[in-house]
Amino acid sequence: DMDQYALGTTNCIFIPFDRLLASGFNTGNGSVRTPQTIMSAMALVAIIFQAQQNSQFGGVSANKIDWDLAPYVARSFRRHFQKGLRLFDESTTLEEQLITMGNEELQAECPRSWAFAHEETVSETRQAAESLIHNLNTMSSRAGGQIPFTSLNYGMCTSMEGRLVAQSLLESTIRGLGSGETPVFPQHIFQCKQGVNQAPEDPNYDLFQLAVECSSKRMYPNFVNVDASFNLPYYRENEPDTIIATMGCRTRTIGDRFGRNRQSGKGNLSFNTINLPRLGIEFGTCQGQRTVPDIKGFYDKLKEMMEVAVEGLIHRYRIQANQPAKASDFMMREGVWEGGEQLSPEDKVGELLKHGTLALGFIGVAECMKAMYGQHHGENDTVYREAQRVITAMRSFCDRMSEQHELNITLFATPAEGLSGKFTQLDAREFGVIEGVTDREYYTNSFHIPVYYPLPAARKIELEAPFHLWCNAGAISYIELDGNVRSNPVAFRSIVQYALSQNVGYFSINHPIDRCPCCGYEGIIGSECPKCEAEESTTHFQRLRRVTGYLTGDYTVRFNGAKQAEVRDRVKHQ
Repeated sequence: DMDQYALGTTNCIFIPFDRLLASGFNTGNGSVRTPQTIMSAMALVAIIFQAQQNSQFGGVSANKIDWDLAPYVARSFRRHFQKGLRLFDESTTLEEQLITMGNEELQAECPRSWAFAHEETVSETRQAAESLIHNLNTMSSRAGGQIPFTSLNYGMCTSMEGRLVAQSLLESTIRGLGSGETPVFPQHIFQCKQGVNQAPEDPNYDLFQLAVECSSKRMYPNFVNVDASFNLPYYRENEPDTIIATMGCRTRTIGDRFGRNRQSGKGNLSFNTINLPRLGIEFGTCQGQRTVPDIKGFYDKLKEMMEVAVEGLIHRYRIQANQPAKASDFMMREGVWEGGEQLSPEDKVGELLKHGTLALGFIGVAECMKAMYGQHHGENDTVYREAQRVITAMRSFCDRMSEQHELNITLFATPAEGLSGKFTQLDAREFGVIEGVTDREYYTNSFHIPVYYPLPAARKIELEAPFHLWCNAGAISYIELDGNVRSNPVAFRSIVQYALSQNVGYFSINHPIDRCPCCGYEGIIGSECPKCEAEESTTHFQRLRRVTGYLTGDYTVRFNGAKQAEVRDRVKHQ
């Protein structure tokens, strides 16, 4: 990111919307008071996202938007109920008792006012959600360079108000944008938890079903696993900030050696990525210079490269930590980064930033194994164990560095939107075209089984699942389905729940979403629209695909060449 953003800025953050909305905030151009309705609250969410995005170079996320917005649904209901009392002349003396009376009491005492308020609140929340989705797809940040990379986590709040927030966000996403297009942002992430939304008897199971329907139509939400063995220990019931949350780019920051083991008010500071295929080429068998790989040489060089990468992270951290609070004005002044509101403009921010993460990333486990052993980790059980050995060694190194430097140094399964092609070009230029290693335009995403390797969806999930445990800075797995999944939500739900059962921390399902601009048909389009018969020779069909965790619009226009090649190579699961 050095080509676009200053070294002193941080990467990404989970924003404490509950605190900012409750106390009001100042964007630097004017102050904003506490909203009194859900419509106002959702409008302010978009403004906060935009203001924070200008303070950093990565993504911005709401880690529990259903919990954060529930109080403002209640405020809207109260306003509508008071109006109903006046309209229907129902016990107007009750207005002063609204705070102490429960929902069932209100409904029993003033049924017409309650029904009116309920209908109006549902309508307002749906309109507010639609407005938020449209705002986050159209507003600019970073001096107009791009729209904010926003993510919304939800699914765990079981109150009537929180459930309505989640339901309205999902329904608005299903409806799409102005002409019915699939929204690229925000990234939706549904938080999955046994006893809350995973079984028919769970209070939010209907929301999980709606999330499955939405994802089958719009490719969102993704699904984050609260019950995963590495997430559940942080979770405390009735403390929503301890629910695991993530971003489209798989950021995970819940663990903190300084005790702030919660999501909001902190984020990732920066990350550096190791080119594993290059090390595999240098010390493996692929060049014919040796018959067995030089294992010791590989791990010695890997350690050396990790030391260089961590040295770079710490060098950058010292620059970040030495910044005055005013350098990230909105983030610190308004307490978006927790504690920033207590600093004076000239105070250094290091004591606060230490709660963030410095991530050591990696790319191309598959090509590394191919270069070392002649097969990748999806083809051979012995090679699979060697792949695990590499990643566990990297995680152990990160843990040691955390102790040594007294910082949160974590292991990151790098998304590598652009890096996959860049590394491959450099290595092909130096080592030539090596079958299974540098013969494609891209390196495989993190620890994933190569997209071109055919195997059942369940097997891909099983092979990738253990790596999630070791990637404490974040990881995602996904499969690629072969047809229009809108017609089979039961299968879609089964795949998601199977991934959760395998201890996958973060999961999504890719499937083709094509759109005809002539008639608005969405589904799978070949060379001719099945609805209006428009032909590809005269019409540009929009083909929406996922690049990593995020969507980036029509892949034939928005993806770089390496990622377009990856999409073309993807083997579809039945």
